[in-house]
Amino acid sequence: MDYSNVTQADGHMILMAKVCHYYYRDQLTMQQIGKRLNISRQRVGRLLKEAVDIGFVRIEILPSPANPGTELERRLGLKASLVVEVIPEFGAQEIKRMTCEAGASFLRELFGANSTIGIGWGSTTFELVNNMAPIDLPEATVVQITGGNKKLPMQFDCHEVTRRLAQKLHVDPVLLHAPGIVDTPETRRLLMRDSNIAETFRLYEKIDIAIVGIGAMSNNVRSTLVDSGYVSDEELESLRSAGAIGDVFSYFIDDDGKVVRTEIYDRLITIGLSCIRRVPLTVGIATGVEKAQAVAAAVRGGFVNALIVDSLLAKALLEQPALEACPPT
Repeated sequence: MDYSNVTQADGHMILMAKVCHYYYRDQLTMQQIGKRLNISRQRVGRLLKEAVDIGFVRIEILPSPANPGTELERRLGLKASLVVEVIPEFGAQEIKRMTCEAGASFLRELFGANSTIGIGWGSTTFELVNNMAPIDLPEATVVQITGGNKKLPMQFDCHEVTRRLAQKLHVDPVLLHAPGIVDTPETRRLLMRDSNIAETFRLYEKIDIAIVGIGAMSNNVRSTLVDSGYVSDEELESLRSAGAIGDVFSYFIDDDGKVVRTEIYDRLITIGLSCIRRVPLTVGIATGVEKAQAVAAAVRGGFVNALIVDSLLAKALLEQPALEACPPT
């Protein structure tokens, strides 16, 4: 194209078209577009807004009354949700893969330039992060919110999941250098006095987004936390006798979403309950209909206020009794 006779107005529209193409077609971030076109991120944002205002770009939301995500948000009072369409014939691993792949794109859009992001352990959390495309957020903070678990496969441990997410965002991780469950309450008290651990815990008060897997405890499925061997058979029986049906943020919870306070509770090193309540957006990810009871409990208890789930689990959640979220306790 010959640009010799292009007016200032024409140049403005050409620049707007490029910005829109990069943003909507190529899925680049505003920061990436700014670097490519040698303009500020703020100008990219203004051009995108102007494109919508003048009708250069039209955003259309199609009606979808049968959307289970919309119904989940209404029934549970969720701030956000993603329901990934699957069929039973796909099998458990394929359902997890598809959900995490779609969930990674969904989650990526929730991150802000200065977000403080807390993340926990688990196989589903790992798959979610592993599927995420890199995004340049040099001012963001990624912090580990539960202690480590050396009995897990290395990639599922919270240290590794935190490192991997930080790598995707091009930042250094803030790690919690402590086990998730220690041998005695006294060991926990001593570790919590450590200045490095205390500094990490202070950062929890600044978290904008928390990402966590939700585990279930039933005859058909065992959570990553339980299956790792950190919880003995004797402790597991004690938890079940006390009404535990799942775990979230390393806390074991009952059907009402209340924390089950057996002996193991005093040995946990994880983000505090009061900090969890203050996080604006807590995203729980889970797959499989067998987790419906545990996921519903996590929402009732105020542990998560956004969900990434497969459509079969979403349907099972809608069939759960008394789905309305309970006040935090």
